[in-house]
Amino acid sequence: MPQAGTEIQAAVVAATGSPFMIQFLTVLALLGAGVAYFRALGSKGFRTAAKTGK
Repeated sequence: MPQAGTEIQAAVVAATGSPFMIQFLTVLALLGAGVAYFRALGSKGFRTAAKTGK
């Protein structure tokens, strides 16, 4: 599989050669997706430490 190395090289070149705004927008999109994901998890009641049991 000689193509695997060239695909990895192409990905590295694309990541390092992309403009700063593209990288910034990608980071913002990933952070937004993470926040939305954990808010969805939090609304399903995973916070069991808040219950005292009395």
